Amino acid sequence: LFALMFLGMGLLFTGFFLKLAQVHYASRSWEKTPCVITESRVDTVSGGYAASFAYAYHWRGKIYYSRQLKPGGPDVEKNVSKADAVAAQYPEGAKTVCFVNPVNPAEAVLMRGSLLFGLMALFPMVFVVIGGGLFYGIWFYAPKTQISGPRTISLTAQAARRKTQKRLLSGFFLLFFFAGLGVGYFLILPGILKSLDSKNWAETPCAILESRVQSHSGDDGTTYSIDILYAYEYAGRKYRSSQYEFISGSSSGYDAKAEVVKRHPAGAKTVCYVNPKNPGEAVLKRELGAKAFLALFPLAFMLVGLTGAIAASRNKTDNYGRRSNGSPMTASSSLIPRINGQAVLKPKTSTAGKIVASVVVSVFWNGIVSVFVHDVFQGWRAGHPDYVLTVFLIPFVLIGLALIGSIFYFFLASLNPRPVLTLLTNPLRLGDKARIQWTTSGNVYKIQNFTLTLAGDESARYRQGKDTRTESHQFYNQTLVNSAQPEHLRKGETAFQIPTASMHSFKSAHNAIVWKLTLHCDAPMWPDLKEEFEINVLPLEMESRRK
Repeated sequence: LFALMFLGMGLLFTGFFLKLAQVHYASRSWEKTPCVITESRVDTVSGGYAASFAYAYHWRGKIYYSRQLKPGGPDVEKNVSKADAVAAQYPEGAKTVCFVNPVNPAEAVLMRGSLLFGLMALFPMVFVVIGGGLFYGIWFYAPKTQISGPRTISLTAQAARRKTQKRLLSGFFLLFFFAGLGVGYFLILPGILKSLDSKNWAETPCAILESRVQSHSGDDGTTYSIDILYAYEYAGRKYRSSQYEFISGSSSGYDAKAEVVKRHPAGAKTVCYVNPKNPGEAVLKRELGAKAFLALFPLAFMLVGLTGAIAASRNKTDNYGRRSNGSPMTASSSLIPRINGQAVLKPKTSTAGKIVASVVVSVFWNGIVSVFVHDVFQGWRAGHPDYVLTVFLIPFVLIGLALIGSIFYFFLASLNPRPVLTLLTNPLRLGDKARIQWTTSGNVYKIQNFTLTLAGDESARYRQGKDTRTESHQFYNQTLVNSAQPEHLRKGETAFQIPTASMHSFKSAHNAIVWKLTLHCDAPMWPDLKEEFEINVLPLEMESRRK
C-alpha cells in the first residue's frame, strides 16, 4: 500500500503535467496575428497578484477579443513587483502580436507555451519509478505466505532478494535526499542568501497602499499569510512591492500575522530596503528571525536520505560471517583454518555516535516545534493567546527539552573512563576456552561495581495471521567479573568458555543468534558506563579437520 501510494501520486501528477504540456505545445502551432492591448492592469487575487489584460485582433475580417495571457492562465505572483513587470511588457494601447487558435479563433494568447514545460513531468516520474520499483520488489521478492514452524530458504534466492531490497531501499532513501535538496535549494536557500545580501540594500521611505491577512483554505484547514502592498521611489522611478520578508508562505496562527498587518495600516509611512542592483526588488523585513530554523527541514531530509542510502548500499562482510547481501556463510565456514590471534572489540555504538545522533534528532525535532512555539509566543505577546495550541504543544516541548538533555547526558558519559577489550583467542568457536583482557584509561576511581557479562541472545521474527512478531530470548548468561574495587577496571584478564552444546553466531532475514560481552560500571551522581561488544562465535570444527 505504501508503494502503491507513491506510484498513484506519481502517476496522478505526471498525467496532470503532461496534460498541461499538451496545451502548451499546441499553442506553438497557433498563427501569429497583430493585436492591440485595450486593457492592462494588475489585480489582487487570492494568493497574491496577477497581471490582467484585454486585447483585440482581426481574424478573417472579424474582430475578436481575448483576456488570456498564456496557456493555463496567468501566473499568480506573491510579490506585486513581478506582476507589475509582466504588465509593463504589454501597456495599454500598445500594438503587439498574439497567437490565435485556427480551429477556434476566439481563443488566443499573448505568450505561447514553453517547450521546456514538459520537463516538469520528470519530477513526478521519480515517484512513479520509486513507487513502481518498491511495489515490484515487494510483490515478487518478499514472501507472500508464512508457514508456522521452521522453513528452509535457498541462500541464492535469499541473496538475490536481499540484493534487490538493498537497491530499492537505497533508491527510497535517495528520494528523501533529493527532495530535501530540491526544497532547500529552491525554497530556503534563496531566502537565506537574500537576507545576507540585503544588509547592503538601500533604506528607502515607502508608503503602505494596502494591508491584509490572506487566508488559504486546504484539506488540512485554513492557513494565513501576510500581504502588505507598498510604494516607493528609487533613482527617480516609482515602484511597488508586496514582499514583507524573504522566506514567506502561509501557516496556521492568524493573530501573529494580524498583529504585523496592524503595525502596517494602509496610508502609513515606513521604510523598506531596496536592492540597488534591481530597484524593482524591495523588502520590509530583512531579518529571517525564527524562520532561519526552516533550513533544518531540508537538511534533516538530506541527512536521513544520505545516511540511509549509504547504510543500505554497504557491501562489507560483517562479524557474523554474512556477506553484504545478508545471507549467512555456508557450512564451509567450519573449514576455516585455526590461526590463533587477538581481536580488539569495538563497542556496538560509539559515544561519539550517540552524541551526533542525539544532536541531529534534537535539532530536527526542536526546529519543527520552534516554528509553532514562535506562533504561540507571538499570539500571547499580542494579547490573543491560542490556549488550545498552547496546551497541545506542551508535550512536544517537553520531549524537545528531554532530547536536549540527552545531548548533555551523552556528553558527560563521554568523559567516563574508556575501556578497551581484547579477545586473546581469535577466531572463537563453540566449546573453546578463551581469555579476555581489558585496559582502561581515565579516572577509574569514580567507578563502582564493575561487572563483565557474557550473554547469548536469540531473536526470531515470524508472521501470525496478518501480524509480524519478533520474540527475543536470552539462552545464556554468565557473569565473568563482579568487583567493587575500581582498580580492577584499570587492567585485568579473565577466562571463559563458550558452551559446546550451544549455537554459533548467526543472522538471517528472520532469525539471529548474537553473542555479546556487556561491561557495566556504576558511577554515582554521573552517567553510568555501559558498553556492549558483540563477538563472533563460529561453529564447531569438523572432526575430519581436527584430525
